[in-house]
Amino acid sequence: MKLGNKPLIRSAQSWIKRVEREHQPKVDYHSELRDWVQHVIVEAEKNNDFKKKDQFLTLLKDLDAA
Repeated sequence: MKLGNKPLIRSAQSWIKRVEREHQPKVDYHSELRDWVQHVIVEAEKNNDFKKKDQFLTLLKDLDAA
């Protein structure tokens, strides 16, 4: 991070890096997406929507492979 063309002093760079590390989100989007896909599959089964169920089963397999 630079202000204009002037490089920041070392203590400011250190502080910025520490703040950026502390505020990184700790959300596991993969597991949330996987849970949502499983929920959609269950709902599709309840509604006898087999085309939708098959599509989301394919997506779930892709998520598990990733």
